[in-house]
Formats: sequence, C-alpha cells, structure tokens
Amino acid sequence: MGLKHSFRAARKRIEGLDADERKTLLAICRDIQDAQETLTKKGVPLLANCSACQGLCCRNIHPADIITEWDLVYILAMAPAFEDAMTVCLTRESYFPSDCIFLENGTGPCLFPDNLRPERCIISFCRVEPSVEKEIGRVMGGFSRLIRFFMFRPLRRLSRRFRPLTPARRHTNG
Repeated sequence: MGLKHSFRAARKRIEGLDADERKTLLAICRDIQDAQETLTKKGVPLLANCSACQGLCCRNIHPADIITEWDLVYILAMAPAFEDAMTVCLTRESYFPSDCIFLENGTGPCLFPDNLRPERCIISFCRVEPSVEKEIGRVMGGFSRLIRFFMFRPLRRLSRRFRPLTPARRHTNG
C-alpha cells in the first residue's frame, strides 16, 4: 500500500487518542527517543564508517519496506512540525526502488534528526556489532511497546467502560 497509506493511518491513530492515551503515547515515544540517543552515542565509532559508503543504505530501496506505520506514529507524535515536510516527501514516493524520499534535496542528509529516526534506520549497521546489541534491543523494545499500546488499546477502553462503580460514581450515576 505504500508510505502514503501508512502516513494517513499513523495520523488517524494519533488523532483518535484521548488525553490520557496521548500522555501514554508520548511517554513511550520519549523512551524510544532516549534509547535512540543512547544507541547513537554508543555507535559513534561505528557510524564513522558511514562516510565511506555515503549512505548506501538509503539508496535504491523501497522506503515502504523500511519505514512502517509505527515509525510514522513515533515521528509525528514527537515532532508534529515535520508533518508538512513529510507530506511533501511523500509526493515523491515511487513503486520502484529509489533513494529514500526523506533525504533532504534527494541526496541527504536525512530529514529526521539522529534521535528521531525510523526503527530500521537507527538499528541497522553495515555489520553485526555486539558492542551495541543492548542499545539496539532497547530501541526495538520501545517500538514493540508502541505497537502493543495500539493493539491493546481497544481492550483498555472496553475495560474502562465496565470497571466497577466506585461510591463516587454510584452517587453520580444514580
């Protein structure tokens, strides 16, 4: 379906949240962001090698295979100011392999700051690297928690409707 569909779905998910759910979402996203910052700091020596390939991981790809709806939820929740720029980038989406649509000016750098990247972009290194496994796991765990938050949201809402009446609620309900 592509990134345009995922982008619309991400916006719809965020718009459907009540105030308490938004607080929970932001807490989850802040944890992901903290994990990304830690990974980026610890990965500095590894990322120094990125200048050698000049962003080959962002070239000749299907962005929708790398960037998910959950990545877009994360980015839109943490930085709604990126929505307009992302919308413009989405007009360049192709069904054929191409350079990542979120590269500024089509060549880079990435539109998103280091601590606000799609999961696959932040956890991918050119080789398996045990020195950052723990940090990668923390980022992945954060995205897993984000997905579970939305998957179990209908059950949480349902349980709130049927929780036992407290004395204060009995009085107001009658």
